[in-house]
Amino acid sequence: MTFYSITASEGSTLPGLIAEKELSRMNQTVFREFYSKTAPALRSYISRSCGSYDLAEDIMQEAFLRFLRTAPPDMEGPAMKGYLYRTADTLLIDHWRREKRTKRWSLEMIFPKNQTRDRGASDDMSEAFRELKPQQRSLLWLAYVEGFDHREIADAAGVKESSVKVLLFRARKALAAILEGK
Repeated sequence: MTFYSITASEGSTLPGLIAEKELSRMNQTVFREFYSKTAPALRSYISRSCGSYDLAEDIMQEAFLRFLRTAPPDMEGPAMKGYLYRTADTLLIDHWRREKRTKRWSLEMIFPKNQTRDRGASDDMSEAFRELKPQQRSLLWLAYVEGFDHREIADAAGVKESSVKVLLFRARKALAAILEGK
């Protein structure tokens, strides 16, 4: 599957994959500004969630393409960012589901590879983070890495704003339990 870069130099148009009618809802200048502000943080968020820079890049580009195609035209500011993160989360969950189905029928399940390597504290933390449920990972990342407030987290995660505090508490508690077990 090929994903195309969305960035465009001054005076050029975005790739042919994006139709002109899709950009009519959003000015190219506004989109470039939104992309340049949001892309690095989104790439980092996805990369930490999936553990692969290349996969993160693909998912990020697909999230922006879907944003351009389907985001409501009257959306502004934090709602745009929340919509984009929610789209990226959905794409990442879809990827994990496909990967799970593939692993179920792979030979590596029957004959696992022996892998030995030195592991540091950051590897342990990354491993503990991956053991959390996807929603817990997302909530913790959005709150403590991205610095989202409860309303922004609720928009991005698709939960009620009043639930965010409780869900964050449970996610922190789950992470603490995993770390204590290590």
